[in-house]
This record gives sequence, C-alpha cells and structure tokens, in this order.
Amino acid sequence: MVIAVTIFSFIAFIYIAHLVKDELYLKLGIVALLGHVIVAVGVVPNIPYTWDFGQFDRAAQAVATGNLPDGSTVASFAAVQGLVYAIFGHDQTNIAIVSGLIAVFLPLPIRYLARNLYDNISLDGITAIVLFLPIPFLMLSLPMRDSVSVFLFFSLLALTVRSISDREPLVGLLTVPVWGMLYLVRPELALVSLLAILAAATVAVVQMINIDLSLRSIVAVLVPIGAIGFGLFAELLYSFERVNAELSYRATGGAVYLEGIQYSSWFDFLLAAPARAIYFQFTPFPLHVESLFHALTFSGTLIAIVLFIGAIRSLHHRDYETTTAVLLIVVYLAGVTGYGAINSNFGTGVRHRIVFDFILVIAAAPVISRWELLVREWLGVVPRHRGEHDEQQRETQELDGHVQARREYSNE
Repeated sequence: MVIAVTIFSFIAFIYIAHLVKDELYLKLGIVALLGHVIVAVGVVPNIPYTWDFGQFDRAAQAVATGNLPDGSTVASFAAVQGLVYAIFGHDQTNIAIVSGLIAVFLPLPIRYLARNLYDNISLDGITAIVLFLPIPFLMLSLPMRDSVSVFLFFSLLALTVRSISDREPLVGLLTVPVWGMLYLVRPELALVSLLAILAAATVAVVQMINIDLSLRSIVAVLVPIGAIGFGLFAELLYSFERVNAELSYRATGGAVYLEGIQYSSWFDFLLAAPARAIYFQFTPFPLHVESLFHALTFSGTLIAIVLFIGAIRSLHHRDYETTTAVLLIVVYLAGVTGYGAINSNFGTGVRHRIVFDFILVIAAAPVISRWELLVREWLGVVPRHRGEHDEQQRETQELDGHVQARREYSNE
C-alpha cells in the first residue's frame, strides 16, 4: 500500500500545483516530494530516535478501529493518521509519506505572507528554502503531527493577513475553524497565534482611524498584549507547578541543556525568559555536539543564525507592511519565549522551532531574493553587472522579468 499512497500523493500535489500555476514550484515540489518519500521509506525506519512514533501509532489504530484514544492532542492527530490507516493500511510509512505531501504545500501560505510583508521581491528562493531546509525536511517526514500543525499554523496566519490587509471579513471567518483545528493539534501554537492576531488587528484598527504609528506607539500597543499572553500561558497552559514539572521532564536524554534549573517564582520565570529563548532558537552550541545527530542539528543552528541576521537586516533596510510585520514579530517573540521557558532538550526543540525558522525565512525575504539573484548569475540565467547602480538595475530587470514570466504563465 506504500505504492498506492505514493501515487496518491504525487497526483494530489501535481493537481494543486497546476491550480497555483507556478512552473518552478511544480518542478521543485515534485523533487521535494520524491525526497520525502525516500526519507519515509528508507531513513525513518532506520533512525535511532523514535520520538513519539509509538504513541501516535497506537492512537491512530484505536481511531481506525472505532475507539477513542487518550490525550486530546494525540487523539486529534490520530483522526488524521487513523484515516490514512483506514484507506491505505496500517503502516507508519503511509502517514510519513502523507506528512511529506503536506510539507510540500507549505510554500503556498509562506510565500503569501512574504509577498504581503515586502513589495517587489522574487519568491523562488523562498520556495526552495522552505522545501529543502535540511532539519525541517527531515522532521516533516516523521510519522507525527508536525507537518499538519505547521501547515495549519501558516495557513491561519495567511488567512489573517488576507482578511486584514484586503478587508475581507468572509475570509476572516475561515480563521475560526482553522484556529480550532490548530488548537486541537498544537494548543500552544494556537494561543500564540491568537495573541499575534489580536496585536495585528489592534494595529490595523489604529491605522484605519488615521493615527500615525511610530515605533513607540507600536510598543505601547504590544505591552498590554504581552501581559495578556503571559496570563494565557500561566492560566490556560501551565500552572507554576506544571512549569517546573515540565522543566524536569524535558531535561532528560542526550541533548539536554540548562539542566537542573527550577523556577522559584514567576519573577524568576520572566527574568530567565530572554536567555532561555536564545537557547531554544540557537542550540545546540558547539560544545553540545557529541553525535552525528547533534552535528546535523548544529548545522540547523548555523542556518538559523544566518536567517536571523538576514531578517534583522531586511526589516531594517526595507519598507514593510506594518500589520503583517506586527503579526509575525509577535508570533516569533511570544513563541520562542514560551517554548524556551520550558524546553531543555534541543532534540525536541528542533521540531518545535520549525515554525520560527520559517518566520525568519519570511522576514529575510529580501536577502533571500538577493541570494537567488546571485545563484541565477552563477548559473548564467541573468548577466553579471558591476557597480552599485548596475546592481540595482540588474535587480529591477530580474524582478520585472520574473513578474512578466508569471503573467505569461498564468494566461496559459
């Protein structure tokens, strides 16, 4: 039945890609999907780590046989995994291939967010990075809920931007069921996204009444929203006792950092939050590397550092859409702070920070567009130019040609 689910995945992707009418996305997506199938069939069964494979597998079998498993988030994804089992048979490779299929759809909402954040940028580089970023590529092929939760998360953000930027309330209504599905699978991401949506909506309302938004006024809007976020974290997700229990539980295994730390008060929690957020986003550090998997994870850290610098540089030097920027910045800061506060294991952290790595990709879109242009020059697709004036003209010509090609293709 692995052959059947593979054929289904390719047909489904090709159909959706033709609707999108982006030839490069179609070609890259086919290669990426083939890679996910190879990972699902040849790599996943042989890796020495199983994360929560067995837990999700048992829950999916229960759903497939008409029973209800324990655990709300496990049961929610088990509905998807159980359906795959019911159609294609009980084999974890089947759900891994479907996870890969969902992963190749990720560039669609991510490119939409980048297009709304910045004007006049090429999106092909973003497409390639989202499809082939090494750590997410592996993690989104695992037979767990990560592909579904990441896709729902970015779909929710894209729908939010569409409803606010284009003032389409009917699109805004679609965010409700998508948010509900995300909450069932990843409640912490759902609450973080709710906080970001509140911040973006507040900024949009302020802009609608023609109030000039300075950096100071944006900060003034975000401070009370941050307080609300802390309240949601403390009251709905984790009590103080549960925070310390989670710290102890997650500080186990061979990929541990900051072990033995416990909070004595919420003030300690807030004081440690910035440092723990940095650890969450950028571990493992070089001294943490003790195995091949650690080395692979460290390569992801190096990529994250480059993307982070590119994101800061892009936001500093380029004009951006304020509402979209606020949405993404609040999601990023609240997310890495919340996850970092309780995470003490970079083996688990690399899965949880996939969404935040992709947010850095969106924020770094102008820098990535420049990288794409350099690659095109190296391949001889566009001519080389010298000098700052020629460089700016080259970028303009490339972008104009890129847009024109898209228009011609869309009329076919």
